[in-house]
Amino acid sequence: MIAKDDRATHIAKIVTGLTNPSILSVLLLLLIAFTKSSKPSGAAVWMAVIFAFYIFIPVLYVYFRMQASGIRSKSVFEIITFLKKHPVDILILSFVLGIPCLLVLIFLKAPTMLLAPVIALLAGSIITAVFNIFYRVSYHLTAITILVVMTVHTWGPAYLFLILTLPLIAWAKFHIRDHTIPQLVTGMAVALVISLITLRLLG
Repeated sequence: MIAKDDRATHIAKIVTGLTNPSILSVLLLLLIAFTKSSKPSGAAVWMAVIFAFYIFIPVLYVYFRMQASGIRSKSVFEIITFLKKHPVDILILSFVLGIPCLLVLIFLKAPTMLLAPVIALLAGSIITAVFNIFYRVSYHLTAITILVVMTVHTWGPAYLFLILTLPLIAWAKFHIRDHTIPQLVTGMAVALVISLITLRLLG
């Protein structure tokens, strides 16, 4: 029994690691920017903006924030874990970097296909961070649900099979006791509402 439980825990940790939303969200945005541009120069500019606002500047911010708190970071995953435990920092990054990133992409005439996931992920980050100040909601499942919806919206129904990852991730997060079932369900519900509103507004 113990061996089986250890194996299940190991699998659950692998699932949560492979579906890290902070990494997958950036990959999805870069892929959309690359595939939905009619000009390579346009794609390069949009990808540079995404890299700067989603990777370079946030990593620097969290690194110095951790140093100021006396925490030594050894990997990117530790930086991500730090953010999950500090929703106020997520709010700061959302307003200081997320909104300017969106405005820059709009100014650069990025396609709606790229703006939609940027808006949904930004709204998801803000709402989930506010929730987490008072009540823990799964940012992991919120972000992944948004990514699944936006992937299907971008490339079509052929990618509906990605929905099957959601219960798997929910099981993994519940098994390793990161979240309760209500926290997971709330995260998914928030993501679905945000995604549908975003797609509705953008037509």
